Amino acid sequence: MACLTLLALDGILYGVLIAPAASRLASGEARYNELRKRHAVAVLYTKQKPSFSGVVTGIPEQKDMPLLVKDLVLTARRLNLSVSSVKYDIPKRASGELAVLAFSFPAEGRYSDVKRFIYDVETSDRLVGIQELKMDSEKGMVKLELKLLTYVRGQ
Repeated sequence: MACLTLLALDGILYGVLIAPAASRLASGEARYNELRKRHAVAVLYTKQKPSFSGVVTGIPEQKDMPLLVKDLVLTARRLNLSVSSVKYDIPKRASGELAVLAFSFPAEGRYSDVKRFIYDVETSDRLVGIQELKMDSEKGMVKLELKLLTYVRGQ
């Protein structure tokens, strides 16, 4: 009889205390894993935040756009390319706002020089991308028409 009582008491104890604790443990572990993931993301963000601020400060302001064009023209001329009129229109933005600026860049020269210029634009430290590239050949010279993209910050 004492054994039966202990066995019944053991069953009641298991049902009241042990079984619910296992489900609480499983939900606690799931919550712990979720919090670990959130913490890892927060730590990564904290570590990378200074890098992102450097990217934003590296984006030229609207007033710096002529300097960017001048740098591209000098690079082209250094590679013996002749550059026609560069056309760009700066959109009006509030201070600090970013805007995408597309501009045309026509040039003409030997194929090897044109190829080198394209490489220089693609590998430049400046935030400039090539959206469209058109080439035509006339009298042994290559005419290049680039549509370049960059970001500018409002003043």
